[in-house]
Amino acid sequence: MGLAQGTVAFDHTVTTAFGDCLTQWGFIETVIRQGLTLWSAVATVGRQGLALWRTVATIGRQGLTLWGALATVGGQSLTLWGAIGTVLHQAFFFQTITAAFSQGLALGSAVGTIGGYGLAEHRVAGFYLRSGLIGSGQGESSAG
Repeated sequence: MGLAQGTVAFDHTVTTAFGDCLTQWGFIETVIRQGLTLWSAVATVGRQGLALWRTVATIGRQGLTLWGALATVGGQSLTLWGAIGTVLHQAFFFQTITAAFSQGLALGSAVGTIGGYGLAEHRVAGFYLRSGLIGSGQGESSAG
């Protein structure tokens, strides 16, 4: 019986050791699964973080695009105001030329008027001179 008891004891020892080993492997398997789950969660968070950063970067690029568009509109607005200023300056220049031309016409008219008065005076003087000559010739013939 000693041998049978020894065999049973050995069998019990092997079975217990094997059971303990399976338990330990089960524990290791659980830890590995939990580690994989944890790494999967970390990877998911990492992907979500990257997606978040990509979203922030996209929003940032769109913001820069918006600011670029606003700067372009502002630049075009400045160009428009410059063009309006140029047109106004040209209109002022044209107005100056028109005023100078009008003053030149007025001056020419004044000179013509003065010249006309001079011509009229010259005609009057000529008339008086002829009248005087004719009158003095008539006076001599009637006196003589």
